Amino acid sequence: MTNERGNALLITMMLLLVLTAIGIYAISMSTTEMNIALQSRVGTAVLNSADSGANFGIDQIPEVFTTAFTATLADQSGYSMTSRSTGLLSLRPGFGSNFRFADFEVTSQGNAPPQFVAQRAVQVVVNYGPVPVGTMY
Repeated sequence: MTNERGNALLITMMLLLVLTAIGIYAISMSTTEMNIALQSRVGTAVLNSADSGANFGIDQIPEVFTTAFTATLADQSGYSMTSRSTGLLSLRPGFGSNFRFADFEVTSQGNAPPQFVAQRAVQVVVNYGPVPVGTMY
């Protein structure tokens, strides 16, 4: 009996150590999950802002933006959009040879809100037309 003195204290200390390790692990996992969720949210916001810029550029065709058009969205993310004409006029089935379709490229870069660092680019090729060409005889 005299050799068993302090066993309860030793077992309690070991149990406390194990519970502390489990608690630290749970807090670490929770923090990691929160960071993943935040990064996912920022990534979605950046993709949506780049998509907004591409849609704006598509809506403006046939006008061309050689200098970047920038806008800030309600969530403080933003985009920078440029567009250009490729100079190609192509035929499409169902239209006569006096009608062509003009090709445009729209490039939009989405930017994260100021407290985050993220960018996402979207590039779109748009066929505009039919555009009458030739003498139309």
